Amino acid sequence: MHTNYDVNRLIKYIKAIPIAIALIFSIITTYLVVSNSIDKHEENIKSIQSKFILEQKTLIKKEVLRTVKQITYQKNQAEETLKQDIKTRVLSISKIIDNLYSNNHEKSKNEIIKIIKDAIRTIRFNDGRGYFFIYSMDGTNVLYPTSPELEGKSMWNKKDSKGGYSIRILSNIAREKGEGFSNWYWYKPNKDNTLVKKMHRKIGYIKYVKELDWFVGTGEYIEDFENKIKTDLLHEIQQIRYGKNGYIFINQYDGLTLTHIMKDKIGKNNLNFKNIDDEYPLQNIIKVAKKGEGYIQYKGEINPLTSEQNTKLSYIYGYDDWKWQIGAGIYLNDIDQILLDKEVEFKEKLYKSIISILISSVILTLILIYVMLKLLTMIEKEFAKYEKSLSAHILENHKKDKLLTEQSKLAAMGEMIANIAHQWRQPLSVISTAATGMKMQKEYGCLSDPIFYNTCDAINNNAQYLSKTIDDFKNFIQGDHIKKNFNLAHTVSSFLNLTDSSIKTHNIEIITDLQKDIVVNGLENELIQCIMNLFNNSKDALEENQKENRKIHITTYTQKENVIIELRDNAGGIEDNIINKIFEPYFTTKHKSQGTGLGLHMTYNLIVDGMNGSIMVENDKEFSGALFTITLPLK
Repeated sequence: MHTNYDVNRLIKYIKAIPIAIALIFSIITTYLVVSNSIDKHEENIKSIQSKFILEQKTLIKKEVLRTVKQITYQKNQAEETLKQDIKTRVLSISKIIDNLYSNNHEKSKNEIIKIIKDAIRTIRFNDGRGYFFIYSMDGTNVLYPTSPELEGKSMWNKKDSKGGYSIRILSNIAREKGEGFSNWYWYKPNKDNTLVKKMHRKIGYIKYVKELDWFVGTGEYIEDFENKIKTDLLHEIQQIRYGKNGYIFINQYDGLTLTHIMKDKIGKNNLNFKNIDDEYPLQNIIKVAKKGEGYIQYKGEINPLTSEQNTKLSYIYGYDDWKWQIGAGIYLNDIDQILLDKEVEFKEKLYKSIISILISSVILTLILIYVMLKLLTMIEKEFAKYEKSLSAHILENHKKDKLLTEQSKLAAMGEMIANIAHQWRQPLSVISTAATGMKMQKEYGCLSDPIFYNTCDAINNNAQYLSKTIDDFKNFIQGDHIKKNFNLAHTVSSFLNLTDSSIKTHNIEIITDLQKDIVVNGLENELIQCIMNLFNNSKDALEENQKENRKIHITTYTQKENVIIELRDNAGGIEDNIINKIFEPYFTTKHKSQGTGLGLHMTYNLIVDGMNGSIMVENDKEFSGALFTITLPLK
């Protein structure tokens, strides 16, 4: 009895002391954390005022320089974009001429020429400015839609305003190179298709038409194209917004307003606008722009939130190439309100933080006490074990033997589960990557609603796929297959949706050429699994062998009574000594941690046994990679 009394008293002490320690530790920790939060809040309030204006100045400068960078890029790309556009149009019209010639070869040459001219004469593009011209190789004009009176006349000796023989130069390009670019000066048509007297610089592209000994071409006036670039840029910049009421404003050096949040100012000259202090804000702004760039503070701007004239701090940049002043700013009277809002926001966050800390502290304390009580209960049981008889030990050993037997059974089942795990790796990686990315974007404050919903959709889609994978795998093992009709293009699209995050993460360009009307009677989920296995195989190969320009081509088409699905990559191909082994079970060139070698084997079984089809692999020399071809019966 004395021994039992001592043991019980010891257990009581063991129960009471840790609980008291846990309570004291929790109280001290909570006090320190709350005090630290209050100190940080006070420091933040003191520093926010000095930092805020600097942040706003940095923001408006960043917005202006980003806009300048956009304008500079578009300006630099203008001529290259124009050249690519006119080249594409000429090559397209050349094919049309070839087709018209081939389809009417039984007719006379004059009839063919008339058919071609009638087909091309009315074609217009670039807001009606663009058209196609045709010349014979001796300089005789065949087609000139804007000046039909020149047709049939020789332009061989016609000089442009710079003294160049434009038609001769174009004819030489056609004769020597077959096609190419050239610059020349030519009469620019008005809106009524009449020609102005002054010649303007033009860039064009021509291509030789062998059958008719012609060259066909088109061109664009640099001035017109650059004006279009300006118009498009101004439209884009007009839509830019940042913060509560931030916007980009652009004025010409002569005072004409090009973009502004107050649309009634656009298209007007505001150079002589005077504010309440008899100052001319725009004149001062343009002075800063002409010097290069800098900050300026001025009165007279209408705050779009209050519709009142306020003082504004702006960053100004002078774009001398186009004589543009580009600027963005912040209304100073907004700063006080923003600072007040931020202080209220900080206080709300502090209050919520303190409440969260207290709640967390209570919960953690209760959890700690609960865990300690559980541990003490276990200690009591350990004391009780010493009083048990030998039979209790034998019973315990029997339980352990039974547990080992169950573990042995589980280990055997693990091999089967490993087959399923191979199918789960990619979706789980997508879910993990999407969740982590969304968390980081939330922490940095750049998580927009579209990104949030798209990421959630991606996670949900992959989670649904995980659920379907285990069901489909079980059905395949049990032989419980249900065939149905499904549109193959939609199935490939579903696969691309599931792997969208992985495609972007690994910088892979997916190129599809899908026949839209193919309907297959078979096992849709199994086919998605097969395509995903092939995709994962190509993705891993691209990751290992192709650092840039990663491409995967997916093509579907019908061939007699069969449906053909081709998936090719540019990862370098498969070594000849192993290409015939890749569909064997457990064959893999990867480390165990990266794969089990069951993916392609399972794909082979699903296609051959599950869908009565066939699958083969070969190296595609044209694309420098592997080509997998799946053949399925159409009916």
